[in-house]
Amino acid sequence: MSPEPTPTPAFYDVVVIGGAVAGASTAILLKRRIPGISVLVVEKTDRFDWKVGESTVEVSAYFLTRVLKQYDHLSREQLPKQAFRYWFTNDLVHSLRDASEVGPTQLARTPSFQIDRARLDEQLLRVAREEGSEVWRPARVVGFELGGAEGNSLTVEKSNGSRDEVRCRWVVDATGRQALLARKRGGVTPIESHPTAAIWVRYQGVKDMDGPEIAGTDPADPWARAVLASRRLATNHFNGWGYWIWFIPLKDGETSVGLVWDKRLVNPPGKAPLERLTRFLDGNPLTRQLLEGATPIDGDCRYYAHLPYFVDRFIGPGWTCVGDAGGFLDPFYSPGLDQMAFSVHTRVELIQHALEGASPGGMEEEYAEHNRKYARYFHYFYESIFRDKYYLMGDYDTMTASFLLDTALYYAAAVMPIYRWKADRLGKPPYFDDGAEIGYYPIRFYNRRLVAIAKRKMALGIYGNHNAGRRPSFVGFSVRGAMWVMLAHGLLRWWKAELANAWTYVARPRPVAKPDMEASRGEPIRDTAGEQRQATS
Repeated sequence: MSPEPTPTPAFYDVVVIGGAVAGASTAILLKRRIPGISVLVVEKTDRFDWKVGESTVEVSAYFLTRVLKQYDHLSREQLPKQAFRYWFTNDLVHSLRDASEVGPTQLARTPSFQIDRARLDEQLLRVAREEGSEVWRPARVVGFELGGAEGNSLTVEKSNGSRDEVRCRWVVDATGRQALLARKRGGVTPIESHPTAAIWVRYQGVKDMDGPEIAGTDPADPWARAVLASRRLATNHFNGWGYWIWFIPLKDGETSVGLVWDKRLVNPPGKAPLERLTRFLDGNPLTRQLLEGATPIDGDCRYYAHLPYFVDRFIGPGWTCVGDAGGFLDPFYSPGLDQMAFSVHTRVELIQHALEGASPGGMEEEYAEHNRKYARYFHYFYESIFRDKYYLMGDYDTMTASFLLDTALYYAAAVMPIYRWKADRLGKPPYFDDGAEIGYYPIRFYNRRLVAIAKRKMALGIYGNHNAGRRPSFVGFSVRGAMWVMLAHGLLRWWKAELANAWTYVARPRPVAKPDMEASRGEPIRDTAGEQRQATS
């Protein structure tokens, strides 16, 4: 009796591994751009869990609303976001009303959203299926071989334990931090010079910043009237030496609360992640005020021991990666979904060129150029914006200047081009084009100067000396003239910080207020390099 013939493997033009926002977006755009191709999405879960990446900023909001056309979902099923808001403490601060606060006084003029990621991921995967992609779920890729121009083979295990062989022209890795393709070739490199970690959980019962208990019942209350927008709907940052805490409201009344810290400066006490988080939150007077009576959701706590990493390449013949599978830097400023939007847009364009018959030799050149430029974008973004940022996080003077300058230049380099000039600028993130040094070196310079000033303030005992009672009036950012006004504000505050720093060499200042260090384990100590580090015993 002859053996049964081996089943012929199913063939697809593109297989996307991972069906969350990056993978589903890739499938949607591929089917819209090349309707005749076959796309398979392999998603390992039967339902999406919640995850970080809950706060969009202007570029990712543009991608979701204008490119993916999800404005209806976002307006009905998610919350509008009222920009970023920063809070600072020192030993004079006991409540939100005492704290220095930085954020726009007006309603946000460029759309962004606070999103329940599980809900958004389900929506996008549903759209991908409705628009012609095949979805296997739950199923997981248990093996693969990349064959370049000859095609790729994958082994997919389904929920019943059966295994199917699949062949395809393109594999898209959208597995997030799992980074399936990059890790197989040893192409993932942790960024050791930025040793940040994070713990986060959703809370129920967080106090409403706009409600009567905090904002008062008098409509004429000056603290409540200082901001026309909702404070609660902002991404609220509670900043300290070496750390920041996020509060992000979600649609069903829950609040995502997370702590990110630089392990050189802070060591949250405790053993289990949730214990470390709750003890730290209780040590900050502002988060303690908001969480009085609130409870974390059971089983919801997540922890990453080391956040940032690079990958060596982003695309090659027959394969690519999108979203966090192509690297991650830092959640501050909420750049994760921006990076997802940039990566999906650029990689879909390259896949389209290849599938439409571009010569293999020409595509090899395009891949090499893209890998070079995208790596520059990633490295320059890290070096100019995030490197050593946590030294100035908790100081009102230096952090305010940095935030204003960083955000104004983000508008100039990324937001204004796509909203006012060319939508295809999504394919060219900041620092992507040759000649990017024109913007890179000035941004790196002012941030390193502000870090140096913050370190000196800590050494002199005046770090956070303006962390109480300051509430500057900023209209906010827009894609028109207001961006330049905010840039001017940032430059002015930088130079005020420089002048104040220069004066300390003439007249040594007297310490007037200590930064709040209770949450991060006591007083900082000086190391042999003359910098301040957190004592960790």
